[in-house]
Formats: sequence, C-alpha cells, structure tokens
Amino acid sequence: MRRRRGALLRWYRANRRDLPWRRTADPYAIWVSEIMLQQTQVATVPPYYRAFLERFPDVATLAAAVENDVLAQWTGLGYYRRARSLHQGARDVMRLHGGKIPADAVTLRTLPGIGRYTAGAIASIAFDCTEPILDGNVRRVLSRWFDVDGAELGKGEEERRLWDLADQLVRGSSPGDLNQALMELGATTCLPREPACTACPLRNACFARANDAVERLPSATPHKKSITVRVGVAVIRRSGKVLLERPDGANPFRGTWDLPAVELDGNGFATEALTRRLDQRHRVGVAMGDCLGHATQDILHRRLKLEAHGGALRRGRIADSRDLSWIAVNRLADHPVSGATRKVLALVD
Repeated sequence: MRRRRGALLRWYRANRRDLPWRRTADPYAIWVSEIMLQQTQVATVPPYYRAFLERFPDVATLAAAVENDVLAQWTGLGYYRRARSLHQGARDVMRLHGGKIPADAVTLRTLPGIGRYTAGAIASIAFDCTEPILDGNVRRVLSRWFDVDGAELGKGEEERRLWDLADQLVRGSSPGDLNQALMELGATTCLPREPACTACPLRNACFARANDAVERLPSATPHKKSITVRVGVAVIRRSGKVLLERPDGANPFRGTWDLPAVELDGNGFATEALTRRLDQRHRVGVAMGDCLGHATQDILHRRLKLEAHGGALRRGRIADSRDLSWIAVNRLADHPVSGATRKVLALVD
C-alpha cells in the first residue's frame, strides 16, 4: 500500500487538472465544490462554483441568505435539493457549531446532504484527516487493481471490501491529495471503456491489466432502462411576462419555478390536460391554443418529450395563488427554473 500511494501521489502532483477548488484550503469552499460535483460533470461546475462563492463568500453569508436567492444562484446546475441542503447545512453550522465547519467526518455527516463519501472528501481535503472516499470512479479503480468483481458494487461484502481498501490507501501523509488522486485517475485514465492503462502509475500492479480483465472489471451493472414520457407544457404570456408555477408531484419538471406541465396518458391531448390541471390546482381558467413546438429533456432515467402549447388566461386571478406567478422573461436568470423550462422558452421565443 505504501508503494501504491507513493506512485499515485507522484502521478497526481504531476498530472492533476487545474480546478478552482484545488487552489484553496477553505473548508467552506471545498464543501461547496463537493456538493456541486454530486451528479454533475466536473467540466460543468467551475463557472457556477466561482459565481456562487462570489455571491456567498462564506458560511455566514450563505446562512443569512433567503432560500430563493440561493436557488437562483444555483440555476443551471439542477438537482435543487443539493442547494437546499447546502443552505440548511450552513444554517446548522452557524447555529450548532459556532460558525465553524466541523473538522471530523462523523460530525460532518450530521449536516444535510453529506453522506459518507462527501464527509470523507471534505475531512481529508480541508482538514487533512485520514478518511477514505468511495465514489463511482474510485470503485472502478480499486475493483481493477484488487480484483473486486463488481457485480454487487454499492452493497454487501464487495462494498465493505472496497471501503476497507480505500481506508488502507488513505492512511499516511497527504490524505486529501491521495483521495483526489484516486478520483482523478478514475476520471481521466482508468475510464469505464478503453482506459489509458499505459499512462496509469499502477499499471504494473493492476490485477485487471495483468489478467486481461480491464474490460470485465468491474462487472457491468445494469442501468435503469430509459422511460419516455409525453409532457404537455403551457406557455402563457402577457406583456413581456410568462406564467410560472411551483411544481408539485404532478409537474415532471424539477425547478423551484417552472412552466405549468403535465404528463400525458396514452394519446391524451395536451390542451385538455393543461386546461384541467390549471383549473383544478390553481382555480384559473385558460384557453390553450396551437402547438408551438417540440423538444426533449432527459432527467435521470426519464426522457421527456415536450409538447409546448400557447395559451391565454381567461378566468381567475394569479395573485390569489401562492403557487403561480408572472415572471418577466428578461428576468428568468434570477429565478431557479429547470433546464426543461429554459429549453421550451428558447424553442418558442
């Protein structure tokens, strides 16, 4: 293990990508980066990370912020539950920890949105704690190095073995760099398909490479089959504004504010479904018109086939509903709307 971690650290320090969160030792900034990197590709994050820290430079500023301001700043990253958890976590740090981010993984895991992996990453990178990490990239690296089949990745005995291997590797100097090196190797070199084995610092100590098992390890895990869903979307405009709603369980979009939308059954008509939804949920009457266009949006394992229809308000007052609002089209950047809403509005603009 000592030889492995030495080779890995030398490789990392010579080859690591220049990412903004690697230029700081601030625990708050590292926490923000780890939350943003959950379920988001690394290349997407830097501009959002810089903008977020400019708007909320420290934990006290974030804790004092209004939730809508935090969500608006998160717009474009999606999965808004992460932003809410980060915001609530900042408030917990101010209330329970005197404004200081906990330095140990056990206490970090008591904060919203922080599980074992994220706690280990923050504790090791920000506080130099010898805490292991295990994400998809690290699982793949360790599976190939140490012949872990992978059929049960994420659970059971295999998961316990991988955590134990990660724990053995991290013990020593520079645990934060060691953990980042594992992630970096999995993200840039030990790839799921056609890995660059000749560039790997552990190529001569890798079970998979020595046994022609690189493509086999870890065993392919079944992905959820993509489900295609028809969605009707209402685009109701007035005087440079568009009508948005707070999505509920019936709206398939994931923003805090979004265009009214509804999943369509079979060959159901979008105009009828949207008219019925707006009447039943918001007590407003609308006249839905022609189709303005089509688009698709992927959300996890669901592919939404969007059918946008124009419409006009005919009955009821928007002000009477806390879940409806007229939003100026040129101010949408200030509101946490989903990518699906942005795609539809770009389509019909």
